[in-house]
Amino acid sequence: MASAKISHTDLLIIGAGPSGMMAAAWASQYNIKTRVIDKNHARISKGQADGLQVRTLEIFDSFGVVDEVWNRGYRDSEMCTWLSDGENGIHRSQRVLLQKVGISRYTSVAINQAVIEQTFLDLVSQKGRFHVERNMLPECLSLIESHPDDKDCYPINITVRHLHNPSPLRAPNGTGKDTRSHVQIKEDEDSDAAKEQQTGNAEAIESINAKYLLACDGAHSWTRRQLGLVMEGEQTDYVWGVIDIIPLTDFPDIRTACAIHSSTAGSILNIPREDRINRLYIQLGLEDNSNNRANINPRTMIETARKIMAPYTIDYKYCDWWSLYKIGQRISPKFSVSNRVFLAGDAVHTHSPKLGQGMNVSMQDAYNIGWKLGAVLTGTAKPSILSTYETERRQVALELLNADREVTRFYARNVHKTPSTPAAANGSEPETTNTPNFKLIRENLHAFLAGVGITYPPSILTSSQTTSPHALHIPLGARLPSHKILNQASARPIHLATLLPSNSHFRILIFSGNILSPSQASLIQNLTTPLESLIQKYPPSTIDILTIHSSPRTSVSIFDFPPFFRGPFDEVLGWDYDRIFVDDIAAHDSECGSAYQRLGIDKEKGCLVGVRPDQHVGWVGALGDVEGLGTWLGGFLVAKV
Repeated sequence: MASAKISHTDLLIIGAGPSGMMAAAWASQYNIKTRVIDKNHARISKGQADGLQVRTLEIFDSFGVVDEVWNRGYRDSEMCTWLSDGENGIHRSQRVLLQKVGISRYTSVAINQAVIEQTFLDLVSQKGRFHVERNMLPECLSLIESHPDDKDCYPINITVRHLHNPSPLRAPNGTGKDTRSHVQIKEDEDSDAAKEQQTGNAEAIESINAKYLLACDGAHSWTRRQLGLVMEGEQTDYVWGVIDIIPLTDFPDIRTACAIHSSTAGSILNIPREDRINRLYIQLGLEDNSNNRANINPRTMIETARKIMAPYTIDYKYCDWWSLYKIGQRISPKFSVSNRVFLAGDAVHTHSPKLGQGMNVSMQDAYNIGWKLGAVLTGTAKPSILSTYETERRQVALELLNADREVTRFYARNVHKTPSTPAAANGSEPETTNTPNFKLIRENLHAFLAGVGITYPPSILTSSQTTSPHALHIPLGARLPSHKILNQASARPIHLATLLPSNSHFRILIFSGNILSPSQASLIQNLTTPLESLIQKYPPSTIDILTIHSSPRTSVSIFDFPPFFRGPFDEVLGWDYDRIFVDDIAAHDSECGSAYQRLGIDKEKGCLVGVRPDQHVGWVGALGDVEGLGTWLGGFLVAKV
């Protein structure tokens, strides 16, 4: 056999699904050598995940790629619960708003995973630093002990096989004209099918040496097995079906998200999608065995759906995709090994798809570790920040599994309205001991499911206090809430979050208060020297400064601020007019003028806020507390030599 090609890279990402591509998006922002490999010959074209929660959309916006999915996707606004009504079939019992007003500038969106993957493939391609290498099958992984501060060490070695004429992802297996789809049976991770590897004619063997490895290789993660990590948790033997169809139905809420429960036939979760497609998750009530699987196809799934939805009817002539899966909540005991190998997404946590969280939490795992790896590899941050990945994201995964258990129990109940119980005046079913209160479940989980309620624990990156008296409504460790402010120079309304792109920079937000007050103006003037000294301790473009004052905009000019706050003057481009903003009312935008109030900041005194590259708040202090700010930054940033 020919000798293997030997190569070296800073970061190796295994898997080019949503989480892998999110990590790749971060890697493209840094001047590091990155490789992304995937065993499949192409990205998916249909099926798989399809829901984006609001925090994920905010992250997309931070990379400048939200428009494609926001404009093409189906935007959800409410969800209905339908329950059995004795012998008369199902009736609507609850109507729930999916999102509380003001929680985000986005609402949840349903869209094909293929669009999401392509969006990030395009982003990475535009950066031009690397591309996804397909038909690459990993075969062997070794990891040697290394000192975390050793910048020149390549402790990871992976042998990969370049496949020639690879097998297709899956062969079509539909039912004639009824389906133009692929069927995918989602197996338990220890089943024979999970251990199958894609085969093909060997073209070449390559030995890749890497400083860091991020595995985004799915629920049957090859990397996890190589590391000897065994998933822990629960797995049932009951099969659910998922099918994407254009429905032909008289069900009135078909274009509204619905939880539908029959007392005798099971449950359905209905998710409206783009292009008139609906996704149905159908409780099949079958134990997992080969005989049962062999008898399941799109037609039998719709027959079950008809029984659940009676007296309403449903049929289809176009099926886009279908699959089977089993309920389970499982988690890896570790998310990283030696702070050199990291695992994200389904590789370390699996659950049912009913909460619409799988792709979101997976991508947010990668969003969390991606910037940390980039910062360490470029020498911007100390390697010690890498340990925060597991402490921050494993807790999120545990919360997700607990939420999934609660919702799974809700769907699994055979509940129905007691016929003798009168209907409520508003047409909703009165609560009984047998009635699952879906509205209450959603309200309890709302912020977590939206992704905006995730708060990371104290660490080297996050101050130990829960909230600061200087900003009562900014939880330390949470993503910075976004409210509309005005550009001081142009009066243009803008969301605060849009000033925090995912470009690797830390931010110091200077809420300067009322600078028309002489004492406050003096404080701002006195901040110049210590802030400038602090920023200059670190390499250029490590830290950005943004100022938001609370004085009336028309009474203030950017030239009322010291030159440091305006940024360096460019001989060709002049001053940077996008550094100073104001919390003031706007003639044509009623959302402006309340940022200080909503963030719990004193409009006279202001404060300082330290924000991480992932938009999570790491530190809050008094406006003059540059020393405290410097202590926080010095805990993890690497100063210039």
